[in-house]
Amino acid sequence: MEAWIRLLVRRPVAVVLVCLAATAAAAAGARFLRFSTDYRAYFSPANPQLRDFLKIQDTYTKNDNVLFVIAPRDGDVFTRSTLAAVERLTREAWQIPYSIRVDSVTNFQETRARGDALLVAPLVEDAASLSERDLARVRDRALSEPLLVNRLISPAGDVTGVNVTVQFPGKSLHTEVPEVVRFARGLAAQVRQEHPDLDVRLTGIVVMNHMFMEAGMHDMMTLVPLMFLVIMVSLALLLR
Repeated sequence: MEAWIRLLVRRPVAVVLVCLAATAAAAAGARFLRFSTDYRAYFSPANPQLRDFLKIQDTYTKNDNVLFVIAPRDGDVFTRSTLAAVERLTREAWQIPYSIRVDSVTNFQETRARGDALLVAPLVEDAASLSERDLARVRDRALSEPLLVNRLISPAGDVTGVNVTVQFPGKSLHTEVPEVVRFARGLAAQVRQEHPDLDVRLTGIVVMNHMFMEAGMHDMMTLVPLMFLVIMVSLALLLR
């Protein structure tokens, strides 16, 4: 022990260099670290529940989605301006990369009887030109439809949603997911700008996965440097 202490005292520079080299060698694996936007990263490939889940997705379709939540400031979805905004967002949401389906209260397919014929048409068409009678009919129809209430419209009719189902190719999720979220945020910002009376929020599986990555990157740029600063200050105070 005394021999080691004498070595440390006599050759401090050499000891520091050796320690730095050892630290660099131990940290060499850090270059393989990356942020993942795939929730499957939390499970082993042999996980039975994950395997069953992937089998279901391969048989039917994936449930990855982006949900636009729209809350008008006046508390009423069934107005011309709000329905027109939802109608336009529904149409433009098809431009989101990898989207395969868009569902909203405006494009909900309802069946009407006209004589002996059955007509299938969207619940809302050309919302800006609807009469008060048409708005009342749309409200009654939407709030009595089990496939819409508590799914794409609140029971009180004060919040609605536009749900976009996304199917990723799966070639590079760390670029595909940010691409979708970036486009969706642009659409949400456009709606907010054109309709300041609407509160537009984003949620869904795709947004959640992306936020995990963003939160991790934010921590790496803030909490981790702060942690090292606290360590250095503590060492300086304790060891002089």
